[in-house]
Amino acid sequence: MKRKPVLLVLLFLLALSSCVKESYDMDKLSGEVALNPGIVVKAVKGKLTLGNVVEPDDDLVFDDGLLKFVFTEDAIINFQLEDFYTQFEAVSFDSTSSIASVSVPDIRDTIQIEPGDDVKLKKMKVTTGQVDYTMTSWCTFDISIDLLLPSVDDGGTPLTETINVPAGQVVNGTIDLDGVLASFDSKTTEPFNLLPIEYDINVLSAPPGYDPSDSVKLSLSLNQPDFDYITGYFGTQAEESEKDTLDLDMEDFFSRLTGSIFLTSPSITISYDNSFGIPLRVDAEVKGINDEEEIILDRDPVDLDYPTSIDNREVSSSFTIDKTNSTLPELISMLPYEIEYYGSASTNPDGETAEDNIIFSNSSFIADMEVEIPLEFRIANLQLSDTTDNFFISDDPDEDNPIDMLEKLEILFYVENGFPLGASVMMELYDSTSMTILESITTGDFLLPAPVDANGRVTAPSIGNVEIEFTPEFLDAIQEADQIIISFTLNTTDNGNTDVKIYSDYNIVFSAAVKLKAGINFNFNSEDE
Repeated sequence: MKRKPVLLVLLFLLALSSCVKESYDMDKLSGEVALNPGIVVKAVKGKLTLGNVVEPDDDLVFDDGLLKFVFTEDAIINFQLEDFYTQFEAVSFDSTSSIASVSVPDIRDTIQIEPGDDVKLKKMKVTTGQVDYTMTSWCTFDISIDLLLPSVDDGGTPLTETINVPAGQVVNGTIDLDGVLASFDSKTTEPFNLLPIEYDINVLSAPPGYDPSDSVKLSLSLNQPDFDYITGYFGTQAEESEKDTLDLDMEDFFSRLTGSIFLTSPSITISYDNSFGIPLRVDAEVKGINDEEEIILDRDPVDLDYPTSIDNREVSSSFTIDKTNSTLPELISMLPYEIEYYGSASTNPDGETAEDNIIFSNSSFIADMEVEIPLEFRIANLQLSDTTDNFFISDDPDEDNPIDMLEKLEILFYVENGFPLGASVMMELYDSTSMTILESITTGDFLLPAPVDANGRVTAPSIGNVEIEFTPEFLDAIQEADQIIISFTLNTTDNGNTDVKIYSDYNIVFSAAVKLKAGINFNFNSEDE
């Protein structure tokens, strides 16, 4: 994946360079040179438009003509229900009642729910669940128990169950909780985690007398049922995702750059889907890394949107990190090889409020990241150097090299530059054995940057004429050098002090001619032809 914010412009220079190379291909020009030892040959003329040579793809787009690099990373944060909420422990309830007469007072009690530290359950909509019960009788007569859970709504009425217990028997059974709405907040002094219970004991046939041992024991067991939603307060909890690294695949390219480039308007957008009805604060930490430095994003945590009712169970939203709220331009402009990132999230960061939390059975939080880098920038003396094999020399040692016959070579350029980017080029002949630069030439201001308006858009092309002279010494050194070092130096309009933008309709109009002088012993045709 190639993401080279400045490479695009360099491609124009390289394309132009390749045309120049063709212009001194003596196989094409030798027929004309044979008639005159000194000649000027019109080599190439053309027009290169950015929109014609750059193919948009997933990472490179034109937005209203403005060139942007865009790359994404999915699920940089992924939290599920179990990361924030664990099931409450199994609840048991035991109560033993003595029976001394036909009329037994109604018994009222509460079942204590244990959902965890600092968690306060108020309501639960149950999808499936049950209460297991055991009735143990030490009576010599039959009884029945009317069990009532007054805060459990079973289709508009409280949940009830009648249990018949024969004399001296143990009766086991279950109470179905499917579809009920359980309220744990009916007690005003402690409106959470309590489930009221009431039961009446009825003596079905009165005995001749009652014994002190006549009694009955009620035992209930409740595991957390499957639920549709729960309301209440779920405490303050924090979770962190593991650190990950986005490799920009730019180390080789960026390491060959010197000078400065400042990208003025990069942005990172975090898009998320949130089905936790809980205040959630997210801190997305981002760090740019290269061989020389690390820059931290320095962005404040963000409070996220979240569902506030059971009828609106998920929200989709986003937040953006850019130059107005972070050090993102500095981070991107450092030309990082890698971007390290991780996320943390905390629930109820400001503690308990008057608004209840809501969680759903499928609550989750998933966030994706999109990095957008418009080509809005300024450049000051940005230099890119590269070393290639000596392309003036043929790979075939038996093939004549027309360069041998040249006494002088000049390339004449006329350029109308529609880009707000200027360039100079230096070519050095290098002998890798002796590690010596033999000769060099420079173009001076090969391209002059076009002027721009207050919005950074080009107003008119800059026009320039450039003459590059290959001296006799340079031509002689071509035979000794095995490599060529080519260095591009780039500056934007106003020597890198003005922000500029790159649009798809920018173009370069150019023409080039070759002026050469050859020795009279020029060999025009090879024996193989």
